[in-house]
Amino acid sequence: MKIYESNDLSQAEFIEAHIASNQPCIIKHSDFNKEVWTPHALKNIVGDLSVQIYDALFDLQDIDSLSSYFNKYFGKQLSNNQNVPYVRWYNRLKDVDFAWGDEAFKRMSPYWSLPDCIPKNNLLVPVGDAQQQYDPVNDLFPYRGILIAAKGARTRLHRDPFCSDAIVNQFYGVKEFALFKPERSAELTRNKDGSSFGGFIDIRENHFGEVNTTPDFSGTISPGEMLFIPHGWLHDVVVTEDSISVTWNFVHSAGAKQYVDYLSNDAASDREFEILQYFFSQAGSLIVSGKDALELVYTDDKPLTA
Repeated sequence: MKIYESNDLSQAEFIEAHIASNQPCIIKHSDFNKEVWTPHALKNIVGDLSVQIYDALFDLQDIDSLSSYFNKYFGKQLSNNQNVPYVRWYNRLKDVDFAWGDEAFKRMSPYWSLPDCIPKNNLLVPVGDAQQQYDPVNDLFPYRGILIAAKGARTRLHRDPFCSDAIVNQFYGVKEFALFKPERSAELTRNKDGSSFGGFIDIRENHFGEVNTTPDFSGTISPGEMLFIPHGWLHDVVVTEDSISVTWNFVHSAGAKQYVDYLSNDAASDREFEILQYFFSQAGSLIVSGKDALELVYTDDKPLTA
């Protein structure tokens, strides 16, 4: 099925029709500097920095300079069965020393902006009060990353952590995506591993009719387009042209029911809970359990209690 696309979506329409209704869409009016979000320009601006290089299931493979990654993988004719590594250059997610992408985001901030339809307030994650403004151009977001991937790289089927929504903002090249409704999670699970990133089948293998791997939505995103992936939706992405994009996750009060349920049900057993703990700590609150977090959460400006 073809995903909903819009050239002119108001913020109220986006919140009601997509965040609150948990429906994917493509927004086709992303504002960015096309001359800067290219391999050549990025090598000059941030190529000296170290990047995080992962495989198709988010396992860290290497730390290298961005320039080295470009030189090794971009513009190459790689074989179809070669596992092409994927740069997922996240901003700081934990209080540890690592090859975080904060400096890269700082240097690149003049060259892109958030469309007006994407809300900056009434966010539960990042953590703050209802009226606090957050903008991924300059502010920390969970899993905010600069994604740089050579043709053939892939993100295998997964769903994003702690019931958060995600946006992929495409700046260079093309990606092909497949989206599956949350209620199809059980049929697409091979081995439960207690995480958001693993345990699902490889939808691109031949399952000989045992499992229906036809996505509910599929398509491509090209430069200037943003893909909105609501919480719980499974997604698989293949890079069909050398690609550069930016991604981030958030929880908005209009779509927070599943997030609140997550906090109420042993959230601390989730290995991604430590990311939430970091964002709560940045807002001045130390949490040990999901219920600790729940006491600090609001919906529609009204505090929630456990």
